[in-house]
This record gives sequence, structure tokens and C-alpha cells, in this order.
Amino acid sequence: MIPTPPHLRATAAEHDLGGCLRRYRRRPGAVGTFFAFAPLAGALALGIREGDMTGGLAIVLFVWPLLFLWWCVSTRKRFDGGIYVFDGGFAEVHGREVRCLVTWSMIRSVSYKTGSLWAGLIPVARTAQCVIELRNFRKIELDGSYRTLSRLAGDLHARAS
Repeated sequence: MIPTPPHLRATAAEHDLGGCLRRYRRRPGAVGTFFAFAPLAGALALGIREGDMTGGLAIVLFVWPLLFLWWCVSTRKRFDGGIYVFDGGFAEVHGREVRCLVTWSMIRSVSYKTGSLWAGLIPVARTAQCVIELRNFRKIELDGSYRTLSRLAGDLHARAS
């Protein structure tokens, strides 16, 4: 059994999901990571260009700690959450918040799609998406931020069938 946080364990017990079989974690966001560390490069470039490190020091002391703190909090929520697969369904968790809880009988279909972004003849990036259609015509879309999205989609498809 996979260790689950107490708040998720209580919610799963309310909906009779059973024990946790597997957990799928998320990656840190690339855009957020870039913006969290970009002020450091900007401060260095400003100091080198101006010849005086006062402006760069001001950026590092007053702007960067707020951005870095925001990045730490949001990344911690991503790492603490993820998809928890139970005997009776799955739950999507973000930090201490259970965003959705789905039983296997609620799932109508699970599909997995991949694509590539091209710049001329050179592939630049790969995109992946898992779409879970529920019986109440709601859709849950999981993006490529999950580490093993293809395995997650296969696991959900096998259990929902």
C-alpha cells in the first residue's frame, strides 16, 4: 500500500475507495521555474552592463525573494499532490486540496493523445494529454506535467474497463 495523507485517506474512506495502489507525481512547472530564476540572470546582466552592481543587488534583495518564495510554495503544492489510484477509483490532489474524486463506475472513457511542436523540420517539444470522460458528460484533462502520463492513462483505462 502507498502512504496517503490523512485528509485524502478520510475523503477516500467516505467514498469507499479502498486502499491506495499507486501514486503519480507531477513535475515542477517549467514556466514558473524560469520566472523564479530569471531575475538572478537579469540582475547579473544589469550589473555587468552598468558596471555598478547596485541595481542588480536591489533586484536580488527586493524582487527575487518574493518570486522565489512564490515558486517554492507552488512547487511544494505540486509535489505534495498528484493522482492517487485506489481500488475503487482515483483522486486528483493539489497540496492539501482534493480537486476531484472519481470512482471507476463514473468513467465512460479514457484517451491518451500525444503531439509534437515543430519549428520547420526540427521537433521542438512534445505534448501529451490524457482525457477522462465521465458519465455525467464532464471531462478531466491531465497534461504532460505528470511524470509518467502514458502509464497513468493505461492504468486508468485498464481499471475503468
